[in-house]
Amino acid sequence: MKAAIVASLTLLSLTAPALAVTTEQYKFQGESASAYFYQNDGCNSTYVDVYAFENATKNAPGAPTKQSEVYIYYSNYNYCTATKSYGSGASKNPIFKSNKSLQSASLNGTFTVTDYLSGPTVKRAPLTKTVDLALTWTGVGDIYRGNNHSHNQGPGYRSNFRSVGAYRDAKVAGTVTLDGTDLIANLSSNASLSFSNSASLSITKN
Repeated sequence: MKAAIVASLTLLSLTAPALAVTTEQYKFQGESASAYFYQNDGCNSTYVDVYAFENATKNAPGAPTKQSEVYIYYSNYNYCTATKSYGSGASKNPIFKSNKSLQSASLNGTFTVTDYLSGPTVKRAPLTKTVDLALTWTGVGDIYRGNNHSHNQGPGYRSNFRSVGAYRDAKVAGTVTLDGTDLIANLSSNASLSFSNSASLSITKN
């Protein structure tokens, strides 16, 4: 699959807790990297989505400021117990290193996420937790140029990404640790590297 940000479509017919709908808009240029980790078995559906980019501008009150930024979303749904957990968060100015030749990239940082848990027999208020992230990307295959669009969806989360530029598939390795547990251990993955002339990312949460 040739995509600057992993072109994946995960549709889960789940009802998230009743929360206000919020949408975050990012625009960016230059290097970026993405990784999508996933697993499905008899009872569980798990996935983790990571976006990292330089020169990101977030739509917010006041003058826009360009800076490096990383965004993470994770979810797990147990079909056998109808219990779901998911969370998301962002970190400004992480240690993100990449190159225009799309050979490799690395990302390291510690930041907070908002974590949700609910089900027929369990439900709690959202918690603030800490995620430690250490990932490396290695480009594989050809470099492609043109337009790209991808869409991801999970419980309480929807993202849309569009870009114009160069992109390349990649292998990704490392850890995404929450509460001492590596969220991506033994998960399958897709990943990519890109250099965008212009790009946008829209994230809707509820």
